[in-house]
Amino acid sequence: MSLTISGNCLCGKIRYDVSGPPITRVICHCDNCRRSTGSAFMANNFYKKNQLQIHNSEGALLRTYLDGQTDSKHTVKRSFCGNCGSHLFITNDSDPMLADAVIVTTGTMDRHQLQSTGDGGWAPEQEFFCKRRAKWIPEFDGTKKCDAMK
Repeated sequence: MSLTISGNCLCGKIRYDVSGPPITRVICHCDNCRRSTGSAFMANNFYKKNQLQIHNSEGALLRTYLDGQTDSKHTVKRSFCGNCGSHLFITNDSDPMLADAVIVTTGTMDRHQLQSTGDGGWAPEQEFFCKRRAKWIPEFDGTKKCDAMK
C-alpha cells in the first residue's frame, strides 16, 4: 500500500496529494525560506515531481514567484495560492540535482495523515543553512546539519 498525503492552501481552493515517501524531510533556515513563510524557518518535504498531483479547479489561482536572490545562485520557483497567499511548492529547474524534484511545504499537509505515516510522524532528517539558524532555536536532534543546501 502506497502512502498518500493530502494537503491544501488556507482557503482550500488549491488541493494536492503526494504519493509515496518523500526523498527527504528538511528544516531550512535560509533567509528566503524564512521570509517567504514569515517564520524562523521552513519545514519542507522533497518529492519527485511525479509524486505530486495538484487538484486545482481554478487553474489561474496557482501563482509563481521567481526567486533569483538565492545563495545557490539558482532561480527557484515559489508557488502559492493567488487567493489566500499560502506558500505551497518550490521547484528549481536550473539546478541539475533538483530538476526532477518538488518541495512541498509541511504546514500545508494534513496533520492527521502526517502523524500516521507509520514512522512516528513527521520529523526532519536534515537542516539546511544552519549558519543562519536563529540563536534562540535549538538544533533538531538526529538531523544532518548543513551550512548550505546539500
